[in-house]
Amino acid sequence: MKSKLFVLVLSLCISLMFISTSKVNASTLESSNFLQKKGITIKYFGQASFGIGDSEGMKIVTDPYDPILGYNFPKISTKILTVSHDHFDHNNISALKSYEKLIFGETGSFTNGNIKIKGVASWHDNEMGNLRGPNTIYTYEINKIKICHLGDLGHVLSPEQVNAIGQVDVLMIPVGGFFTMDSEEVMKVIKDINPKVVIPIHYGTEESTPVFEDTLAPVEDFTTRIQQQGWKVEKVDFLTLTKQKLNTLKCKKVFVLNYK
Repeated sequence: MKSKLFVLVLSLCISLMFISTSKVNASTLESSNFLQKKGITIKYFGQASFGIGDSEGMKIVTDPYDPILGYNFPKISTKILTVSHDHFDHNNISALKSYEKLIFGETGSFTNGNIKIKGVASWHDNEMGNLRGPNTIYTYEINKIKICHLGDLGHVLSPEQVNAIGQVDVLMIPVGGFFTMDSEEVMKVIKDINPKVVIPIHYGTEESTPVFEDTLAPVEDFTTRIQQQGWKVEKVDFLTLTKQKLNTLKCKKVFVLNYK
């Protein structure tokens, strides 16, 4: 009797051990899957300024502006700060609490941890900078997602520039005109780069109108036109993406991010 009881208890212990091990393995697998699907969050601060972060915090901030624009720039820190050109609505680096690396209009390739950055030379106008000077296009590769920020691009891209930019998941493109590309040029650049997602930047708003008057067109001018090309438009407070989500999009999308 004692022998049978011993065998029964032993069998029960072994079963519990296998159940416990299986739970640990399942938990490890879930954690591994999460890391593989790690994504990014994009927040819009107004004009051409964005914050790009992940589960570890803010990683990239673009083009901080002078407070005269009327937007409320958040008091944040970041690992990387990029500035596309030296104009007041893009170059206010003092707006940030702190940053580890500043890339101010530089071209070439840079790395910071697992983030890859590339600067591509361009112009702020269609007269090789004679009107408004140089502009640097930046691409960022973070968590396998590639983002392109065009800054204040003022012309269509050459084949060499398109090639240097490469394949892009998310394109941030100025759509307000006057200081940057006109609407025809905007549509051509989108076609040439061929991203999965477009985020419009640098357009007229309630906040910026007192500074730029009526020179910048509202974002609705752009969204109305691109919808006619078959793109879906969605307004969101912020955008969270994974590579898997991008690869399974059923259509090309424009996300208009809330800056307030």
